[in-house]
Amino acid sequence: MSEITLVEAVNLALARAMSEDKDVLLLGEDIGVNGGVFRATNGLQARFGRERVIDTPLAEGG
Repeated sequence: MSEITLVEAVNLALARAMSEDKDVLLLGEDIGVNGGVFRATNGLQARFGRERVIDTPLAEGG
């Protein structure tokens, strides 16, 4: 069995969940094109579309 990092495991788990259930959506800051801060969602927007992997605005005002 090959070893993978925690981030790779998270990415694979998210991809599997999204493949198996069309109702699974991801929302977060910079998770789309940029793949998130730790790149855990890297490639998911390209694979599943902008309708399912949604970048939310950064809101630090307050």
